[in-house]
Amino acid sequence: FKMTGISIEVELRNEELREALRGMLLRMDRRQPFMAAVGERMLSSTKDRFATETDPDGRAWKPLRPATIKARQRKGQLPLTILRSNSKGKIGSSLAGSINYIATEDEVRIGSPVAHAAIHQLGGTIQRQARKAKIYRVKDDAGQIGRRFVKKSAANHVTDVDIPAHSITIPARPFLGLTAADEAAILEDAEDWLTP
Repeated sequence: FKMTGISIEVELRNEELREALRGMLLRMDRRQPFMAAVGERMLSSTKDRFATETDPDGRAWKPLRPATIKARQRKGQLPLTILRSNSKGKIGSSLAGSINYIATEDEVRIGSPVAHAAIHQLGGTIQRQARKAKIYRVKDDAGQIGRRFVKKSAANHVTDVDIPAHSITIPARPFLGLTAADEAAILEDAEDWLTP
């Protein structure tokens, strides 16, 4: 199993908690089940971030641009959800639904195999090359070409267009990571795990 989108490696930020957890892990005979429990906790916390549209530090994600909202409305999609499925249930369409984890004896990794996961987590700029495209419209009986684009199957008029090179900037909307509450809960889980 390989995640091609993004996976992260995190450590507890608090040195005291980190040392306490390290000591507890050394006392565990089989750490993989505990790591899986940590993975489940991180998965739940990440899903909460998609619902609240906030990063691990509680800061709100940058809102969608008005042009993005307008484009979604034209497509009949939910205009205001950020990084959640908007494709009317197409399989593999949801970044939020793609989050998973891998737990071993030594670590837990959480991430997404979705190719665009990294740019949403980290932000960045996509350089699009100039290209040719076709736009599909309807010509009425009087020969007037409609202004609205239609699906290819509904078109009776095709126009070849040149789309110039351009860039698309995606703001960082971090969804992976540990909150301070996650760190404390992981330590409590380890204590519970070691209590007979």
